[in-house]
Amino acid sequence: MNAVILLRDAVIGALRGDAALMALVNKVEDGAVPKFSAPALVVGEMLAAEWGARAVKGLSVRMPLTLLDRADRPGRLADAAERIETVMAGLPATVGPWRVGAVGFNRSRTVRSADGQWSMLIDYLARLSRVV
Repeated sequence: MNAVILLRDAVIGALRGDAALMALVNKVEDGAVPKFSAPALVVGEMLAAEWGARAVKGLSVRMPLTLLDRADRPGRLADAAERIETVMAGLPATVGPWRVGAVGFNRSRTVRSADGQWSMLIDYLARLSRVV
C-alpha cells in the first residue's frame, strides 16, 4: 500500500535525522540486518489494517522497531527507546495525501538471547486517514 510506504519513509527519515538518537545507535536499518555494529535499530515489517469512519477512509498501521545490543545490561536500549518515543511523537502531520492522526506506543518486549544479545521490540501504532 502506498500509504504504508509513505509512512515507512517518514519514520525512517525521522529516526535517521535525529542527532540525539543517532548518538545512541550506530545504525537505523530498513529491514533485517544480518551483521550490525551494536547498538542498532531495525525498522521491521509494517502491518496495515483497514480503519475508518463515515466519510473517512483510514488505515491502522503497526510499526515494529527493534533495538539490538551486545552489552552486559540493556541500559543503552532503554535510553534509545526514550529517544525513539520523542521522535515518533514528532512525525509529520501528513505523508502524501494521508493525514497522520494518532501515533502512540503499543507494546514492548525486551529479551536476551543465549549468545548475550539484547533485543528490545517496540511496537507503535499509527492511524492514517484520508477524507473520501
